[in-house]
Amino acid sequence: MPDTAVTTDKPREYEGEKSPGSRTTSRRKMRLGPTLKLLTLQVLLLIVALAMWQAAVEIGWIDPFFVSEPTAVIERLREVLVDKELYVDVAFTMQNVLVGFALSAVTGVASACIMYKFPLLQKVVDPYILALYSTPRIAIAPLFIIWFGIGPASKIALVFSLCYFIMLLNTYAGLTNVDQRLISQVKMMGASDWFIFRRVSLPASVPWLLSGTRVGLGFALIGAVVGELIISEHGLGLRISRASGLFDTTGVFTYLIIVAALGVILDQAVRLLEKSLSSWGSATAK
Repeated sequence: MPDTAVTTDKPREYEGEKSPGSRTTSRRKMRLGPTLKLLTLQVLLLIVALAMWQAAVEIGWIDPFFVSEPTAVIERLREVLVDKELYVDVAFTMQNVLVGFALSAVTGVASACIMYKFPLLQKVVDPYILALYSTPRIAIAPLFIIWFGIGPASKIALVFSLCYFIMLLNTYAGLTNVDQRLISQVKMMGASDWFIFRRVSLPASVPWLLSGTRVGLGFALIGAVVGELIISEHGLGLRISRASGLFDTTGVFTYLIIVAALGVILDQAVRLLEKSLSSWGSATAK
C-alpha cells in the first residue's frame, strides 16, 4: 500500500493577490502622488519668483525703496509674527470677514429661495438687484463709516454689501439650472413641492452655492481690509495704512502676505467643506 503524506500547510496566496491593507496603502499613494507633485511645482514657482525679485534688486533694475526686497520682507515677517498685537488685529479682521459673510450668506440664500418660489417677485426686483450689484460698494465705504461708525459695524456692513449679491445670484442660478426633466419625473411620482425643493433642487444647487462661497469669502476679506484702510481702531488694514503712510514698503508687503495667507486658509477650508457637501448633495439627490 503506497504511503500517503498528510500536510497541514495552509494554501499559499496567489502571487497576484494583495491583502486589503496593501490595497489601501496603494490607493493612498496614488492619491498623494499628484498632490505632492503639484505642491512641489507650486513651491518651486514661489522660489523662482522670489529669486527673480531679489536678483532684480541686487542688479539695480528696481529700487527697493518702492518694492522692498524678499530678504527684508522675510526678516520683517519673522519680527511681526512674534508680536502678540498682530494676532489681535488678525482676529479683528477675521471677525469682520466671518460675521459679514455669514450674514450675507444667510440672507442671500434665503432671498434666492424666495425669488425661486415666487417668479413674479423675481421679475419685479431683478432690475433693482442688478442696479445695486453694479454699484461700486468700495466707493460708498465712507458712507458706511458715517452710518455705523469706525468700529466693526461699518466693516461688517461693507463685507455684507459685497457678498450678499454674490450669494444671492449664485444660489438662484443653481436653483434655476436644475434639470427640469428630473423635477417632472419626481412630480409624476406624487412628490410635494417642498419635497422636490428639499431633496432635488437644493442638493443640485450645492456646487453653485459653494462656488459663491469661495468667491464671496475672497471679497469679504477685501472688504474688511479696505474698510480698515479707510479708518479703523484695529485690523490688518490699519497696519497696512500706517506702513503706507510712513513709506514703509517692507511693512506693506509683509502685511499683504499675511492677508494673502488668510485668503488661502479660507479657500482651503471651503474646499474641505466642498468635499463634504458635494457627497451630501449626491446622496440626498438619490
